[in-house]
Amino acid sequence: MATDHTLALFLAELILLLLVGRVLGEGMNRLGQPALFGQLLAGVLLGPSVFGLLLPELRLAIFPVDKTLRTMIDAVSQIGILLLLLLTGMETNLTLVRRRSRAVISSSLSGIAVPFACGVALAYALPANVVPSHDKQLVTALFLGTALSISSVKIVAMTLMEIGVIRRDIGQLILATAILDDTLAWIIIAVIAGIAIHGGVDLAAVGASLAGTALFLAFCLTLGRRLVARLIVWVNDHMTIEMPVITAILVVMLTLALTTDLIGVHTALGAFIAGIMIGQSPILTEHIEDELRGFIVAFFSPVFFAVAGLGMDLRTLMDPKLLLFTGAVILVASVGKFGGALIGGRIGGLTLRESLALATGLNARGSTEVIIASIGLSMGALSNELYTMIVAMAVVTTMMMPPTLRWMMARVPLGEEEARRLGKEEAEQTQALPKMERALVYVDDSANGRMAARLAGLFAGRQQMLTTVLECLPAGKSGEPSGGREQIARGAEATTGRAGAADELVLARAAGDGETLEREITRGYDIAFVGIDRPVAANARHFEERLQELLAKFAGPVAIAVNGTGAAGPADIPLDILLPASGTQDARLATEIALSLAHASKGKVTALHVFHPQDDTALLRGRARRHGMSVLVDVHRLGKHSGVPVKGLTATSLHPEAEIRRALRGGRYHLMVLGTSLRQGETKFLGPRTATLLRVIRTPVLLIAR
Repeated sequence: MATDHTLALFLAELILLLLVGRVLGEGMNRLGQPALFGQLLAGVLLGPSVFGLLLPELRLAIFPVDKTLRTMIDAVSQIGILLLLLLTGMETNLTLVRRRSRAVISSSLSGIAVPFACGVALAYALPANVVPSHDKQLVTALFLGTALSISSVKIVAMTLMEIGVIRRDIGQLILATAILDDTLAWIIIAVIAGIAIHGGVDLAAVGASLAGTALFLAFCLTLGRRLVARLIVWVNDHMTIEMPVITAILVVMLTLALTTDLIGVHTALGAFIAGIMIGQSPILTEHIEDELRGFIVAFFSPVFFAVAGLGMDLRTLMDPKLLLFTGAVILVASVGKFGGALIGGRIGGLTLRESLALATGLNARGSTEVIIASIGLSMGALSNELYTMIVAMAVVTTMMMPPTLRWMMARVPLGEEEARRLGKEEAEQTQALPKMERALVYVDDSANGRMAARLAGLFAGRQQMLTTVLECLPAGKSGEPSGGREQIARGAEATTGRAGAADELVLARAAGDGETLEREITRGYDIAFVGIDRPVAANARHFEERLQELLAKFAGPVAIAVNGTGAAGPADIPLDILLPASGTQDARLATEIALSLAHASKGKVTALHVFHPQDDTALLRGRARRHGMSVLVDVHRLGKHSGVPVKGLTATSLHPEAEIRRALRGGRYHLMVLGTSLRQGETKFLGPRTATLLRVIRTPVLLIAR
C-alpha cells in the first residue's frame, strides 16, 4: 500500500516558500526595494527558471505535478489575495479622493483609459501562441489592458513615505488617485470575470453584474459601514475570548467576498470593500491593526507572492520575439500611464510640473498587477508567457518610479497654504488627542455629572470620538440611563452642527455596581470623563471611593469635573477657559483638551504661566524666562492651528496657586482646565498645591489627572 505524502510535501513547499521569500524580502528591503520583489524572486528561483533548470529531479520531487497538492497551495494563495486586498482597503482613505475630486477623478480616468486602450490593442497584436485560446481573446485583451493601466496603491504609498513627500499636496493627490485607481480596478476585474464566466459579452449578464455591483457598493459605503462599525464595537465590548475583533474582521471580509461571488463578480472586490469599511471603524486601534497586519505579512503575503513567482518561467523570455513583446508591454504601460495621467492632471487644473509629478508617481505597478495577473492566470485568461510579461512589467515600472519621482518632486514648489498645512500636521504629530479613538464618561445626576457630560459632548463632537456613557442611576431608580447621554448628545450636535451626530458617537449604559465600572474599563478607552458628587474628599487630597477605583484601574488620563454647580448651562455658550501652563507633560495634555473644548464651544483660552522668583542668578533667570515664554508661544501656536484665540498672562510668585486664584478673581472664566500628576501611595492622591487650590476656589474645574 503506497504512503500518501501529500501533507508532508505541502508542508515542505510552505517552508521553502516562506523561508526563501522572507530572506530575499529582507535583502530587497536592505537595497531600498519593496520586500514583495524578494518574495516574487523566491518563487522564480524555486520555479522552472532556476531550480527546475539546475536540479529538475529534486524540484519535481518537492513540487510534483499533483492536482490535490496544487489545490492546497492555491487555496492558501487565494486566501492570501483576499487578505492582502483587505489590508489595502484598510489603508485606503476615501477622504483624500473627496478633497480634490476634480483632479483625482480626471487623472484616474484618463490614466486608466489611455493605457487600457493601448493594452487591449497590444493584446490583438500578440503572437497566437501567447494567447491561451482565440475564443477568450477578448477576455485576455481586457485583462492585459487592466494590468497595464492600474497603479499599485501600496507601492505608491510606500514610495511616497520613503522619499518623504506623502504629506505634500501633490503627494496626497498621487495617493488619492492611486486609491481611486485601485477601487476602479477591482470593479473592472469583477466585470471582466463575469464576461469570462459567460464566455463572452453577454449584455444581460454584464448589466446584471454592474447593477449588482452598484447596489453592493451603495449598501456597503452607507448603511453597511455603520453596521460593521457597530459590530466591531459590540464584539470588542461583549466578547471575552482572545482576539475577538480580528475574528469579526475576517468574518466580515469572507462574507463580503462570498457576496460578490454570488452576484457574479470576483471575490477580490468584496475583500477590498471590506477593508475600506473596517478601516473606518471608530475603534480599530493600532494594536489590533498591527496584529492583523503581522498575521498577513508574516505568512500569507510571502506565500502568495512566492506562488505568483512560481508561475513565472523566465525561459520564455529567451525567445527574441517574446522578449521584444515584453519590452513593448513595459513601454506601453509606462508611456500610456504617464501620458494618460499627465493629460488628466492638466484637465483637473494642475500645473505642468504638478501634472508631471503626478504622472511619474502613478507609473508604479507592483502588488496590484501581480494579483490581477494571478487572477487572470487562474481563470485561464492569461497564458504563462503573458503572465510572465505582466509580472516583469510590474517589477520594472516599480523599480523605475522612486528615483524619477524623487527628481520630479524636487522641482514642484511648496505653496504658502501647503506650508501652513504641513506645519499644522507636524505639530499634531506631537499631540495626544489625534491618537485617541474612544472616551468613557462616568457620571451621576449631580451638578458635576451634568458639567462632565456637557464637556464630554463638546469633546466628542470636536474630536469625532466614539463615547460611552456609564451613568449612575439615583437610588431606587431602574431602567436605561438618559440624562447623561442627552447632555452629551446636545454637546456633540452643537459642535458638529448636525442632528443625529450623537447616534453615531454616543453609547449609553447603566452603572449598576463596581463590577460594571471595572468591566467597562477593560473594553479599551483612551480617556475618561468623570462627573460625580463630591469627587474629592473634604481634605482635598484623596478621592471619592468610586473615583479612586477608576483611577486605580484606568491606564489613560482622567478628566474630573469639580465645582460643577452652575456650570452645566446650554451647550452652545462659548467657554472662556483659564489654562495654567507650566510646560509639563500633564499641562501639555490639559492644553490640548482646553483648546478642543474652546474650539467646540467657539470660546477662547487664557494661558497663565507663573515664574519662580528664586531663580536668583542671571543665568537661571534667563533660562526660566526663555522656558516660560516658550511655553506660552507653544500654547499660542497650538491655538492658532486649532483656530482658538489665546491670550497669554505671566506672573512671578513662590506660590503658583495664589496667582491662579488671583487670575480667577480678575476674570470671568467659565472653566479652568488644570493638568496634574497624581501622587502614588496606597492609593492615588493629589499633590499639596493642587489640593490647596481646589479647596479654596469655586470656579468650575476640569482636572486632567494621570
